[in-house]
Amino acid sequence: MESTAAGLEAQVRKTPAGPALYVNGKPMTPTVLFVNLHDVADPVHTPLQLGEVEAAGRHGVNIVSLTIGTPWPGPGETPDYAGAADQWIEMALKANPKALLIPRILTTAPSDAWFAAHPDERMLYDDGARGLPSVHSEAWRRDAARHVTALVSHLEAKFGDHILAYHPSGQHTGEWFYDRMWEGRTAGFEPPAAPAFRAFLRAEYRTDAALRRAWGDPAVTLETATPPGKAEQARADHGAFRDPAGQRKAIDFDEFRNTEMADTVALLCHAVKQAAPKKLTVAFYGYHFEIAPAPSGMQTSGHLALGRLLRSPDVDILCSPVSYWNRGIGGGGYFMAPIDSIQLHGKLWLVEDDTRTHLSPPDAGYERPTDFRQTRGVLARNFGHVVTHGTAVWWMDLPGQGWFAGDEMWQYLGTLDRAYTEALAKRGPYRPEVAVVIDEQGPLFGAPNAQANMALLYRFRAQWYGIGAPTGIYLLEDLISGKMPPAKLTIILNAFRLTPAQRRTLQRRAARKGCVTLFMYAPGYADGDKLSVEAIRETTGIAVRTVEPRTGALIAVSGEAFPGSYAALTPSFAVDDPKAQTLATYAEGGEPAVASKAMGEGLSVYSGALEVPASMLRDLARKAGVHLYSEQGDIVMAGGGWVVLHATEAGTRTIRLPKAAACRDAVTGEAYAPSASLSFEMQKGDTKLLRL
Repeated sequence: MESTAAGLEAQVRKTPAGPALYVNGKPMTPTVLFVNLHDVADPVHTPLQLGEVEAAGRHGVNIVSLTIGTPWPGPGETPDYAGAADQWIEMALKANPKALLIPRILTTAPSDAWFAAHPDERMLYDDGARGLPSVHSEAWRRDAARHVTALVSHLEAKFGDHILAYHPSGQHTGEWFYDRMWEGRTAGFEPPAAPAFRAFLRAEYRTDAALRRAWGDPAVTLETATPPGKAEQARADHGAFRDPAGQRKAIDFDEFRNTEMADTVALLCHAVKQAAPKKLTVAFYGYHFEIAPAPSGMQTSGHLALGRLLRSPDVDILCSPVSYWNRGIGGGGYFMAPIDSIQLHGKLWLVEDDTRTHLSPPDAGYERPTDFRQTRGVLARNFGHVVTHGTAVWWMDLPGQGWFAGDEMWQYLGTLDRAYTEALAKRGPYRPEVAVVIDEQGPLFGAPNAQANMALLYRFRAQWYGIGAPTGIYLLEDLISGKMPPAKLTIILNAFRLTPAQRRTLQRRAARKGCVTLFMYAPGYADGDKLSVEAIRETTGIAVRTVEPRTGALIAVSGEAFPGSYAALTPSFAVDDPKAQTLATYAEGGEPAVASKAMGEGLSVYSGALEVPASMLRDLARKAGVHLYSEQGDIVMAGGGWVVLHATEAGTRTIRLPKAAACRDAVTGEAYAPSASLSFEMQKGDTKLLRL
């Protein structure tokens, strides 16, 4: 077996252009193949899987991610590393002796003996069923960390020169959101949850008096507090919102559950570092946009503590798949997470591109491309998001069925890899003129259902991805702290709970010369221990009032009708400010739903609707001086020396550059003379990858 480099050391380094992957002190292109190796004796699938590993390496992609087992031996037992892990690694290295591996280690599937010895450490759901080990269980955390450290120590000793990173995974599909969340089930009723919750409350409130004030309960103490019951968790006293005072117990419990999940991820990454301090850690986390449709609310996910996880020194790379909604030809290929905040904190974002290519079965779903042209268009669009934001990517054959098999596929992916390699040395920082901002506190005060989040965070993406300008996606805390770079147009999605200091910061930022800030729905509505319409005015500078429940259907002043995507919402707000200029009205009732008003030297815009059309966003972008690369509704990406367009319709598609520049097609090599405008005849789903 060929050794790549003795004492291999991998780093994610902070650079002026953003986080970058280094191996043994040299930059490395962050392109990866993921393939599940299921059965060494499978005469059909194993050759396909190993063929992908071999072909990827032959075309320059030598980083390989694969799933291995985690032995949980009992006292006095010898762990079966050979059967659980070694044979899979040996297979991959036989197929590509130069491979650098990222083993994915499942941590929430301990042995039957462990479950038998720890019956109370399993998740207990609101329907009375038991499940995976509880993340609140000290016994599971201790044993999981110990077994991960032991496994990594073994792999380092045997294969260390071929391992780049380790990827601890767990809970639902290994992606660290609470199991059965998508069924609307919640856990936290198991015995370990109560003492863990009390520890959280002690850190949060410190005194019994503070806890009693917050909960409105004169009898509760930090030593007697218990998690809320099923009915209490399911309540929403004010339509789309919980009562900040009367339901603070449920709000605190949801914050606790998200904190516990993030801390678990950090703990297991730390366990990896104990055995392999010179290797990287990878974890799934931060799916804010994708978990918005969770039936019992996205606050049940466990993914609302990203800001906390970003402060962990043991986490190097965070990842998620491409959004599963609208991912086919002509779709957006959306990010699930506020990835630009993640990169600002020096963590490398990794896009899992698990496109069901034309080589997958016809019933593979998720808007499967039907031929190689469509596959190329989708993969290139997803790759465009990667190279413009400066992230990593793995191309994923999820079931190991040959989705990425064959030289035709790898000749194309190898071309993308080489183009990224050439561009990395010249890449600058990602500085988009449009910023979209999401908050992690806001959902905690929301109702335990999907109505508001489904429209505002999940579906609204189809509009702001269609503006025609590159967009950055950030956490509110990075805007408030000043870490987020300046933007001309800022869209603040769900800042439902703001402190007075945060409101003042947002006001100052919105008042900057030339800035346009769009506040969505109910910014600052949860004000201390009350819900306040006046706080919305204090945040936006625009007075609003409560109206009868309205749907998201709008009529713009131009006459354009926008259907929206949600039923009547409580509470609904309309603009009630004589100094504000109406931009759109509710289709029912006719009250002003979207309006703008000068704020200092900037422009504040308020939308009572959860979505506004892309055409209105483009108008606001023009007011802010944003350069629009396209006004045809195509998916446009620009940054790092790249301009990328994915055609949402067939026909002549035009890209307008900020100034005349020479371009080259990164796939075909075709050169274009200096120009500020380029037009192409494209089919729906085609993608142009241009290097400036």
